[in-house]
Amino acid sequence: MRYDNDDYPIPTPPSVVAAAAFGTIPIPFIAVYAVLFIVHGTVHPVVPPDITNSKNGELVAGIIAAVLLLISLVALLWVVNGRRRWPFVLVQLGMLGAACYFLVDKTAGGTTASVAIAVTTLGALITIFVPSAWEHFGMRMPGTRARGSATVSMPAGSTAVSDASPATARVAGRPRPPSSGKDPR
Repeated sequence: MRYDNDDYPIPTPPSVVAAAAFGTIPIPFIAVYAVLFIVHGTVHPVVPPDITNSKNGELVAGIIAAVLLLISLVALLWVVNGRRRWPFVLVQLGMLGAACYFLVDKTAGGTTASVAIAVTTLGALITIFVPSAWEHFGMRMPGTRARGSATVSMPAGSTAVSDASPATARVAGRPRPPSSGKDPR
């Protein structure tokens, strides 16, 4: 959960919560594959190997899956905390690519799990890019203006004066009263 300048928690928008929920679905699959391939590469080798041509290949695949599991968990935490969105997006795109590969190659994996992972990663990718999610990460959606921003047209020949200018140089409005230096509270 993010905090504002006064350490009050800023609630996570529902779109980011939904993206995180969709993003958690593939994580148990990765954990199972990591353990399965590490066990098949070390303790209990299978003949023939599941996804590679050797026992060491199975071990390497299990280590890669374990590293991807850790990266997925860290990216998920960053999304929920509002720190970074792009590692989460890249992880979801990678999982979507793997699921599509498993759907195309019938010998590589099961169809049901691949469809489930593809649907949930698509859901995560869609919900992470809605406008409230952009605001959660402190960004504006491309092609939109910030909330409350309006264009003000000024008369021809006039220039904008900053608030830091002396009260006598202000163009519009009443001059500010001089500050007494005391805290108004």
